Parts: sequence; structure tokens; C-alpha cells
Amino acid sequence: MQEFALCHFRKPQTLLGQTGEDAERKAMASLVQYSKAPIQASLISVSDEDVNRRAVGSFQALMQFMGDQSKPRGKSDLDLLYGLLKLCQEENLRDEIYCQAIKQVTGHPRPRLCARGWTFLSLLTGYFPPSTSLMPYVTKFLQHSALSQELARRCQGHLQRTVKYGGRRQLPSPGEMQAFLKGQVVHLLLIHLPGGVEYKTNTHTFTVAAEVLEEMCGQMGITDPHEVQEFTLFLIKGEGQLVRPLWPREYLNSEVVGLDVSLHSRRLGWETPLHFDNPTYVSTHYGQVLRDYLQGRLLVSAQEDARLARLAALQHLSRNHEEPPSEQDLLAYLPKRLQCQMNVAAVKSLMGQELRQLQGCSSQEAQISFIEAVSELPLFGYTVYMVLRVSKPALPSPGLLGSNRQHLILMDPSSQELCCSIALRDLQRLRVLSPLGPESSPGLELNYGSADNPQTIWFELPQAEELKHTITFLLDRNSPST
Repeated sequence: MQEFALCHFRKPQTLLGQTGEDAERKAMASLVQYSKAPIQASLISVSDEDVNRRAVGSFQALMQFMGDQSKPRGKSDLDLLYGLLKLCQEENLRDEIYCQAIKQVTGHPRPRLCARGWTFLSLLTGYFPPSTSLMPYVTKFLQHSALSQELARRCQGHLQRTVKYGGRRQLPSPGEMQAFLKGQVVHLLLIHLPGGVEYKTNTHTFTVAAEVLEEMCGQMGITDPHEVQEFTLFLIKGEGQLVRPLWPREYLNSEVVGLDVSLHSRRLGWETPLHFDNPTYVSTHYGQVLRDYLQGRLLVSAQEDARLARLAALQHLSRNHEEPPSEQDLLAYLPKRLQCQMNVAAVKSLMGQELRQLQGCSSQEAQISFIEAVSELPLFGYTVYMVLRVSKPALPSPGLLGSNRQHLILMDPSSQELCCSIALRDLQRLRVLSPLGPESSPGLELNYGSADNPQTIWFELPQAEELKHTITFLLDRNSPST
């Protein structure tokens, strides 16, 4: 830090009129060490008087927060912290405040007050990175301090996240800030996995979605980074008023706020070959695939009695049921939209044959066989939405709209015919349309194609907002910088 100070700080008064290497060394050292007196000008040499004035004010606020000066009447620690962090939102003050904090924790004579300075520094490093010119010096300072200071190690971790993910953009709520000041930085996070399984983990003030996904995938035995990227956390607010995927770089404490907000895990990409070497992996995939199948999002014909019977038998075995299925059981194993179109008695008879052939099959083996069987159906590997209307009369309404990382496709649920395909790379603009009437659903308008051949289409569906967020997310994940 002395080296940085030599290049960028104001020349100290002690150097004026003095000569000699020893005097210079002592004067430069004082610039980056604790001062019990407030500074009269910014540490970093600046010509802007307004920046200089605010730098003097930030140093005073830091001293007040640390306890080196008494707080003004009516101001709390929370007020001082918010004031400092808001100043750091301005890039021209960020390096200055970094230098002030480092100065005040270097050689501070009172450990308790010094720890307050480190507490501020741990917030600062989690929100804002220093400039590229200051970064190497801050990194070196934290590396050296971490050898003996636990809070410095925490700052190191926060700064590494900030460099990797960009830092938290929203300042914490007063409740979170109060908890942080009390040292309550660990929070229990609940994630709903497909199949009704709940995954619990601990998060910290600066935990990002990518870290939780990586940990969760580790529990499923997934180590391939490409496969980890195929999983996504979805944020759901209330009864589905807002459903959107969380970007890997999003800070969970900024997004998962409120009692009506929940997190759900979903596999969005299916390009990595499936492997069934972990029980949690099997049950999680089975839960998602089963839900999509029963909701009619994977195409199967009402006339495919043998396939329907096999899939029903595998569901029955996955529940560890030893007694023969009733007709009510069978209906629970079939997509609702097919139940009135099919020969239930014929499927039940075939299901009995399948169960006899599968005798001795374990619950997990049945789940694996179910996933493998369903993976052969059209639309497997897509996130599927039921579209009520389409702007082009020639296209089927209702239809099934599937999205993956490459395409949007529209299929006719009756004929299983592919009716429309749009490459995501050709999308130019997405816009959510308001419902046409009280009984209508919102729409999603897509502009795509080339400048020479522009195309427009809209789909009416209840999840128009969710689909827009999901497509935007997939486009972001496909970008070269991701």
C-alpha cells in the first residue's frame, strides 16, 4: 500500500521542508497507517473540490462507525454504514474509501475498534471492487492480513466473489444490515426440488446462485461444469405472480426477500448424457420428468396403449406398491388430457402384464426405466408451455410450445406434428402483451429473422412473463461471455 500511496496519494505535510530517505520512509508509512486525527483532505490526490470534501466526510463517518469519534446525535451505526456504502456507489470515491478503511485497520491500537473497521471492509469488498490500479495492492494487503486475521480472510472471499460475479448491486435491507452487524451472516435457504423434495443449505451475505447450484449438484454426484450449467434456480413469488430463472451471478440475499418468495430447482438443459449413479440424481430427475409427463407436456398418443401401460407400471413400482393397482391408481398414472380419449380397460390389462414382467424391479430401477422411456417422447428436453392462441391462423391452437437453448418449437398435440421452429439466435425482440379481455391470457410477441426478412409472431399463454424471462436467460447463457 505504501507503493500505491507513493504514486497516488497527496504528498504529506511532514515531507515539506524535510530531506533524507529515512524521513521520507516514515512519512509515507504514516499515510497508510491508523490515524487518530481526521484527515483534512482526501488521501488520493484529486483536483475536484467536491470529491475532496466528500472524502473528508467519509473518513469522519468511518471513524464514527469504528468508535474513534463519537457519533452525531440521532445517527446510528446503520445510518453511518448506509452513508458510506452510498458514497461507494460513486466510482470516483471508491478507491479513496478503500484506502481510508485499510489505513484505519493498519496498526489500530484498540482491537475491538479495529474489528469494526474490518467489518466495514468486509461489506465494502462484497459490494464494490476497487479500480484495476488499486486492485493488486488491496489483494496483497488482504493476503498478508489473512495470515493472522479471520475477518481479512472473509474480505478475501468477498472480493473474489465480487471480481467473479460483479458484486451485490442492491444495498441490504435494514434487517439484514442489523443481523450483519451482530455477526449473524448465515441464513438457512430452502430449495424445492422436483418430486416434492426439499433441499436445505446455508447461505451468507454474498452467496450467489451459482454457488448454491454447484453445491446442490454435488449432492447429486454431478461434477461436470457443463452439466451443472444445465440446472437453474427459479424464483417464484406468491402464487406464481412472478416466475423467473435466477442468473448464476445473482446474489441470493438481494433476490430471495419476503415470506411469499420461494426457490425451485429445475433442469433447463439436457445436452449432457444422463447418468444414474446417484440416488438423489435419480429421484430429482424422475420428479421433474414425471411432472412434465402427467401435465401433458411430453407428447404421447391416447392410442399408444402399450407405452401408456408400461409408463403406468413403472410409476406404480417406483412407489414401492406391491398390491395390484386400482382403476383410480391407473388414472393417477396417466396424463389428464388423455384420460377421456383412451381405452382405460385395455391399458389396465396391459399394465398387469407389464407388472408381471417387471417383477423384482426396485423402486430406483423403475424410476430409471421411466426416465429412459420418457426420453424417447417428442418434446423431451424442452421446457414446455401450453399455448392457447397463435397469431398465425395456420398454426395449431391450442398447441405445445417448447424451448431449449437452441430453439423454440410449436407442436400440434393431436398429430404430434412440428408446426413452427424459431432459432433463438434469430430473436431480435421480446415483448409481453396485455390480455385482450377479462377472460384472455397475456401474450408474448417475438420479432425474429433478418433485416431483409423480418418476422413477427405472438403466443397467448398464462405464463407469457415466465417464458420471456426464460428465453432471455437462455440467450444470456448462450452468449460467448457467459
